[in-house]
Amino acid sequence: MKLRHAVIAVIAVLGAPSIGWALPPALEVQQVAATGSMPKGATLSPDGKRYYVTNFGQRDARNISVFDSSSLTLIDTINVPGTVVETVLSKNGATLYASNFARHSVQVIDVATKTVKAEVSTGTHPKILVLSPDQKWLFAANWAGNSVTQIDVATMQSVRTLPVGVHPRGTVMTSSGKLFVANFDGASIDVFEGSDFSRHHRFATCMIPRHLALSPDDKTLYVSCFHDSTIHAIDVATETILHRVAIGNSPKSIEVSRDGRYVWSADFGKETNSVSVVDTTDWTARVFTVPGMDRGSGIAVAPDGKHAAVTGWWDNHVYLVGFAGTGGNPRAATQRIQEWINLPKHDAAPH
Repeated sequence: MKLRHAVIAVIAVLGAPSIGWALPPALEVQQVAATGSMPKGATLSPDGKRYYVTNFGQRDARNISVFDSSSLTLIDTINVPGTVVETVLSKNGATLYASNFARHSVQVIDVATKTVKAEVSTGTHPKILVLSPDQKWLFAANWAGNSVTQIDVATMQSVRTLPVGVHPRGTVMTSSGKLFVANFDGASIDVFEGSDFSRHHRFATCMIPRHLALSPDDKTLYVSCFHDSTIHAIDVATETILHRVAIGNSPKSIEVSRDGRYVWSADFGKETNSVSVVDTTDWTARVFTVPGMDRGSGIAVAPDGKHAAVTGWWDNHVYLVGFAGTGGNPRAATQRIQEWINLPKHDAAPH
């Protein structure tokens, strides 16, 4: 069922909460800043001080904007050839890996110098990137290649290509080395295990599974179900659904707070243009329509789990959304948003 209200209380289909459940805290926009064209992904630096936002509509220049995580002040801009889709940072924050849609590659960017120090060919149109927990491997989900490229981080060479379903996107890896890949147009998730990832199987999931995220203990796999406007919580050991939670329309990107309590979602659907937060203690959710945002795209959650940066695909802004009363300058943010809030909205296919 489509959700059309700004704030909606929902209960999981499975594992209903006990009496006394309450919604996650109220949300508000605490900061806002202009980005480049079509801001897609958002990544938080390991020290929690910077957000890296990819500007999909900026070919060959201003591909990545770097913002202060508290004020959303623009700190820097990174220029690389091609069209950047998503990024992931090394654990020490010194290296930024960027998937390049136009060049069918992964670019290795030195954060200090803002230069590309290596580039690795992948399959066609790479999107989501994930590093193995030990930082030895980098995996790129190739949207149009129906494959995942495994890259040796030490040599920056492609070592193997893993065949998957139609239009792979969300990709995560557990601490034990199990790789999950969501097939956007395959209603399924591929699973790879073993030193050479030769142990492979596939299980069915919701229609249009877009993004994946893991709980900190690796026990729960979260799936954003774009078609059904839900988040599924799946038991990693048994690959069975534990909870289904209705959230905002057409959830795109999701991320779990570091303590595992909250799952945040950037919702692409124009019906809500929202950020959703699921509380995993009682499986309730709050859906917050972000004023001025036109199609939520990327999301990155702050270390305290109470704030997240979300990008607006069509309005070319990044918003710091947080639990009400936890900081920022909501009044100033609201005033800025009023400058474009009545501009025409767009329709677009999801990516």
